[in-house]
Amino acid sequence: MSMHAVLTVKDLRKSFGGIQALKGVDFDLHAGEIHALCGENGAGKSTLVRMIAGLMVPDEGEIRVDGALLRPGELTSPKQVSVVYQELSIIPHLSVLDNVLLGDPDIAQLYFRKRYKARVRETLDQLGLAGIPLDVEAGRLAIAEQQLLEICRAVMRGARVLILDEPTASLSDAEIQRVFETVRWLRSQGTAVIYISHRLPEIFALTDRATVFRNGRRILTKATADWTNDELVAEMIGREVTSAHSMRNRSELAAAETVVELERLGVAGKYRPVDLSFRAGEIVGVIGQLGSGANALIETLAGLEPHHAGSIRICGTPVDITSITAAMRAGIAYVSEDRAGKSLFLGAPIEVNLTAAILDRLNRAGILTLADARERAADLARRFQIDARRLPLAVSTLSGGNQQKVAIAKSVALEPKVLVLNEPTRGVDVGARTEIYREIQALARQGLVVLFFSTDLEEIRELSQRVLTVFRGEIVNDLPVEETTMDSILGDVVRGPAAGRAA
Repeated sequence: MSMHAVLTVKDLRKSFGGIQALKGVDFDLHAGEIHALCGENGAGKSTLVRMIAGLMVPDEGEIRVDGALLRPGELTSPKQVSVVYQELSIIPHLSVLDNVLLGDPDIAQLYFRKRYKARVRETLDQLGLAGIPLDVEAGRLAIAEQQLLEICRAVMRGARVLILDEPTASLSDAEIQRVFETVRWLRSQGTAVIYISHRLPEIFALTDRATVFRNGRRILTKATADWTNDELVAEMIGREVTSAHSMRNRSELAAAETVVELERLGVAGKYRPVDLSFRAGEIVGVIGQLGSGANALIETLAGLEPHHAGSIRICGTPVDITSITAAMRAGIAYVSEDRAGKSLFLGAPIEVNLTAAILDRLNRAGILTLADARERAADLARRFQIDARRLPLAVSTLSGGNQQKVAIAKSVALEPKVLVLNEPTRGVDVGARTEIYREIQALARQGLVVLFFSTDLEEIRELSQRVLTVFRGEIVNDLPVEETTMDSILGDVVRGPAAGRAA
């Protein structure tokens, strides 16, 4: 790693109304360095990134790239700073090729577009997207593939500074390794990388230095090797955090009522027929690589895979789940992995989002009263530790963790028998993640079946009572979590059951 500072930030300050988002921040980034920015949502990381990219004007302070001062309000060139944000900016109706080349003035013309096709193909292959045609519409790709496409776009720019904001939030562990290989290659070429992630194992596996932000201040910067996991978490949240892991009573679960029964359930081309049952109070984690069928399994219960074979019974009653509405009628609520695009109305108030799914239950003789809706929203906010004073504000004003709590609360308002979660803490910080885990465990103690898909091995181990591992459309293991290890799960997911047993 070179000691040449590609990026320097001095005494950066920014306020929004009476709230200080940044309070005199100093920061530097070296050539050929991967530097982690750590902190809870709302700590100031996103504000700093937007200022470095020129999307926000600081109140005070200065930013320099290779010694050149960025003038206030001046957008940085994509060859100076390129940012891959957690929320995707893919244009769904444009091709993969056009999305990669979008916004780069050097290759906007048709002649250069043709000339750069080979480079785009090579970069996509390096990121593990070798099977994706350049002419396919980007909107047809899975979320994980779209995230890799965003990274490909940034890599193609050849920026001096590359900022990755939660780039692996929707990726499996195998896909994360491909991203790591690309980021390490960029470091070897002298690119300076700012890496933001709430997955602490990624920080320790990938980065050279780590800086902690808290309440708008830079708290501490050290070589990543000099941090311990507990020290890093304690500095991020300003206190020690305890595990949300609950005691699991196998005998109680074995005696509980069977709520969900799946008989020969399958979706052609996605996963082979399965026979499964889930009991009241059970938290079941499903894990598998992209395209393994793991995601499709939970989406079938949620009504997103209507063309399935086999049967589904809820509390002994056969149900025909051909849509999300049919799933809701059957007592199944779903929380999407894409909370911004599919779970929430970002421009609407928090209180409206909380009650959006139960308006039919709040009306009296066909009349919906605002007071009743607000009272129900306040109840949900208290239950999920959402600041009641912010209920009239747009849900977009909340941090990612609090947005996720709203999305889950909105589904819980339906009073379902089964809660299906897709990546339940994607892009959520350590503190909010613990709160979400505790609420999910509280729901399970009340008798709810919780079925969730996650690509986060730590999350599977932390939250699940039972783990289903899926490989190439087949459930290769169905075990109590205490009978699994990180290595055995990863082996099943990446190489199939024989590898898992060998681990």
